[in-house]
Amino acid sequence: MTVVFEASVLAGRNIRRFLRSPQLLGDALAFPLILLVALYVMFQEVVGGAGDEPYIARLTPGIALFSVAYSCTGTAVGFYGDLRGGFQDRLRTLPIGRSAGLLGRVTGDLVKFVLVTAVTVLVGFLLGFRFERGAVAAVGFLLVVLAFASIFLWLAVVTALSAGSRETASGLLNAPVTLLLLLSTTLVPAEAFPGFVQPVVRANPLSCAHGALMGLSSGGPVLVPVLQTLAWVAAATAVLVPLAVRLGRR
Repeated sequence: MTVVFEASVLAGRNIRRFLRSPQLLGDALAFPLILLVALYVMFQEVVGGAGDEPYIARLTPGIALFSVAYSCTGTAVGFYGDLRGGFQDRLRTLPIGRSAGLLGRVTGDLVKFVLVTAVTVLVGFLLGFRFERGAVAAVGFLLVVLAFASIFLWLAVVTALSAGSRETASGLLNAPVTLLLLLSTTLVPAEAFPGFVQPVVRANPLSCAHGALMGLSSGGPVLVPVLQTLAWVAAATAVLVPLAVRLGRR
C-alpha cells in the first residue's frame, strides 16, 4: 500500500466519525450558522449602508473563514484523543508509512472544511449572498478558504501534540480564533476601526483572506489579498509543519 492510499483510508475514518457525531457536527456547523444569521439580523441595517455591497456579501465570506478556523478546535480535540487513546500507537505497529496518520487527519479535515464552507455559503445564499464573478471565481473562493484553513489545521495539530488535556487543546484555539474575527473586516470595513487599530485589522490573516473572498464573490481587488493570504499560509506552513513533525516524533 502507498502512503496516499493509507492516508485516504484514515481520512475516511475521520470523516465518518465527524458525520456520526452530533457534537462535532454541531460545533462545526450549527454555531457558525447561528452566528451568521444572528449577525445578519442584528447588523445589516446598521452596517449595510457603510459600503456599496449588501451586508450579506461582506458577512458570508467572513463567517465561512471563521467556520473553518473554528472547526479546527474539533481537529485539535480529535487528534488529541487519538494520541492519548492509543490509536496513534496502534498505527505505529502496522506496516504503514509513519506519515499516514497525520496525512489522514489533515486530508479528512480538509474534506470537512469543504462541507462546512458549502453549508455556510448555502445559508448565505438564502439570505441574499451571490457569486457575481462566475463559476471560476467560485472555485477560487473555495480554494482560498481551504488555503486559509490550512493555517489553523496545522496549528490544531501542533496544539494537540503539545497540550496536556482535551480542555487545553480546545481552549488554546478558541480565544485566538474569536479575536481574529473581532479584529477583522468581517463585520465592518477596516475604516470603521480606530486609526491605531486599522494596521492590525488590515494585516490580520482573516482580513486578507476575507478581502480575497469578497473580490472573488461580489467584486473588488483579488490579486493583492490573495497574495497576502498565500504569504500568511507560506509563513505558517514553514513554521508549523516542521514543528508538528518534530513533536510527532517524540
